[in-house]
Amino acid sequence: MSGPAACDNGPERGLGAPARICRACHTRPVKFTRRTAPGCMERLSLLVALRAAGCVRCRRVDTVVGHGHLQGDSCSGPRGLRLLCSDRYSNCGCGRTFSVHWDDVIPGASLAAAQLLMLIRALAAAPSRHAAWSATRLSISLTGAYRWFARWARFTISIKTWLCTVCHPPGKSDALPDPHNLRHLDAAFSACPCPAAAFQNRFQVALAT
Repeated sequence: MSGPAACDNGPERGLGAPARICRACHTRPVKFTRRTAPGCMERLSLLVALRAAGCVRCRRVDTVVGHGHLQGDSCSGPRGLRLLCSDRYSNCGCGRTFSVHWDDVIPGASLAAAQLLMLIRALAAAPSRHAAWSATRLSISLTGAYRWFARWARFTISIKTWLCTVCHPPGKSDALPDPHNLRHLDAAFSACPCPAAAFQNRFQVALAT
């Protein structure tokens, strides 16, 4: 699996900078963006960028408009934005909708990106998977935690490939291995409060799915 070209939408971007869409690396439809408040300049800039990027279904440009929020219950508030390729009035869009998730949300999952990262960190430190699940006290069942552990294990090779486009794996300072690529993830997005969310935003790829 090959990663995208490097761009300026990574950890070096200031945390207060406006949300942007980098066409150089987002060769696929935009799936994730940073969470923004309604009515703020960052949200308006995001909608302008999404409009310029075009509809993910019919590829028409300048027909995309905001169409409310993507609702859910895994995080506080909406899970993202709903967008409409408008065919109303003088617009010539296809009339279909699509969505862009906040980068701290995992599509189709009740677990947030930060919670998944917490679970995997607990797994790396605990003597067993059961102990890791118990230590996090997350509102998921033990069976659900086991499924997430298995999904992350399958995702390990892919995440390493993506992370290597940002930085080389950090050198080992001790004898402890890094089978879950947590050190590499932290090194790639050291300036971000949630490396898991930053990963989804940077590469437009959902974690462990």
